Amino acid sequence: MTRERLSPARTLGFLERLTPRVAPYRGRLFGAAILILASTGVGLAFPLLVRDLLDAAFLASSGQLLNRIALGLLALFAFQAVLNFSQSYLVASVSEQVMAELRKDLFEALVRQTPGFFAARRVGELSSRLASDAGLIQQVLRFGIPELVRQGTFLVGALVLVTMTNPRLTLVTLTAIPFAIVVGWLFGRRVRRLSTGIQDMLAEAVGRAEQVFTQIRTVQSFTREPWEISAFGERIDETRDRGLKRAVARAGLTGAITFAAFGAITVVLWEGGRLVLEGELTAGTLVAFLLYAVSIAGAITSLAGFWGNIQEAAGAARRIFELMDHASDLPERSDPLSLPKPLEGRVRFQGVHFRYSPDTPYVLSGIDLELEPGETVALVGSSGAGKTTLASLVPRFFDVTSGRVQVDGVDVRDLPLRELRAVVGIVPQEPMLFAGTVQENLLYGNPDATDHEIRLAAREAHAAEFIDRLPDGYASLVGERGVTLSAGQRQRIAIARVMLKRPRILILDEASSSLDAESERLVQEALERLMKGRTTLVIAHRLSTVIQADRIVVLDDGAIEDMGVHTELLERSPVYSRLYRRQFEAALASVDDGTA
Repeated sequence: MTRERLSPARTLGFLERLTPRVAPYRGRLFGAAILILASTGVGLAFPLLVRDLLDAAFLASSGQLLNRIALGLLALFAFQAVLNFSQSYLVASVSEQVMAELRKDLFEALVRQTPGFFAARRVGELSSRLASDAGLIQQVLRFGIPELVRQGTFLVGALVLVTMTNPRLTLVTLTAIPFAIVVGWLFGRRVRRLSTGIQDMLAEAVGRAEQVFTQIRTVQSFTREPWEISAFGERIDETRDRGLKRAVARAGLTGAITFAAFGAITVVLWEGGRLVLEGELTAGTLVAFLLYAVSIAGAITSLAGFWGNIQEAAGAARRIFELMDHASDLPERSDPLSLPKPLEGRVRFQGVHFRYSPDTPYVLSGIDLELEPGETVALVGSSGAGKTTLASLVPRFFDVTSGRVQVDGVDVRDLPLRELRAVVGIVPQEPMLFAGTVQENLLYGNPDATDHEIRLAAREAHAAEFIDRLPDGYASLVGERGVTLSAGQRQRIAIARVMLKRPRILILDEASSSLDAESERLVQEALERLMKGRTTLVIAHRLSTVIQADRIVVLDDGAIEDMGVHTELLERSPVYSRLYRRQFEAALASVDDGTA
């Protein structure tokens, strides 16, 4: 993994991207800044009150004055506590709101990307961007920047006050600053190098874990648990080792700066003690000076640590904004057209060529095909012939490389994606359900559907008969990806979901394959109801399911080899007859073996 090095300009650049998001809350931030300054002022006044307290006790010998100063200190600290609470709440409210909006915008940017975008990335890594990377930015907004203001103000104020108190001792105190700057620069470079890769390593580990969780049956069926545990452990160990190295660098940075600062304080104490003994300085003034010196040392240490936090947040922000800035592979027109009404459902592929990237071969070549309204057209061919790719061009999951795809005479690239996809229904070969209830999954097809419409669609899809037997009926949880249901049950819910959508164009990716005979019969009946009156494109893996199609299109190596009805293709299409013969012979063999 390459190590990213961020310059100070790039490190602080992410704040420019956050500024427009923070701007609407500038009133709260201004109030928080005033409260921070007031709280810092209280902190700066504390050493002076301690000086007066000690001088009152040891010089004036006034118990009454001592009591008043002590009570004043308590009142001051109570006031400071109120200030700190108020500013903390204001800053927290802004950071929570800003990060909530950032996460929503990031999710919106991701969910609008193409299937190809997700195919090239791990879902777990994207989830990590939403969670941990955004969390790093939130920590800087909520704690880092307020602390920067507080410590920066305190440092400047304390330096002014100690200079006014005793310039001679101030010079001794300031001798530590150049050393601290040099040490901070040297250690800071190492902290930056180590910090930038940790989040990427963690995202990679989380991405692998999510893959394992979603494919747990595959993992367990191949007894690969030990290997996955070991692989995940190695990634976490790499993250841990990098984190330990960063911790060492940070500890070295903090330790070196602390030594420099408190070494200077020791010299101040020694020199100040001499001045007290010589009568040039009171004990109270010396203690006040030491408190300021300690505060200066603490401010320098905090500011050095803050730079490391800024580095981590900058790396996280860069990754987030890169995802948000990623242009969609499916640009939409600023002045889109609309589908004609009423929609007929005519689909036309005209001179379509397609490949997934410029450096890959064409998957489709010279496709000319028209689906009449209400017609059922089946796509058949060997695996890799381009059947699924061709169907994916209708809802514009991908754009053609050349040529065009039209719906009722309108190029799909000229339509708003939302309007186009609203009229296309898809039943995949392996439908994935969401980890909610049966009803929530059905409503995904039409959020406004009534209970009557839901139950009617379930009956037409032959899903009501098993839903009613579930423990909680339509309120029953289906588990992650519908794991609690059988393949046939998931398929019937998917069909009912599309029925509720009421699309004009239908795409079926062999929705009845891999099912037992009874489930296949029920699913096939449901599909026949769903297809009635709709333009349907069927991706066929088993030829027995498409014999009754209006037309069968034979694809071979991305091109149309022939088209027609079943009997015609058996006579004139070498590809179709070969596919049919192989499946017919395989079916006979399974019967003879008793496996059918």
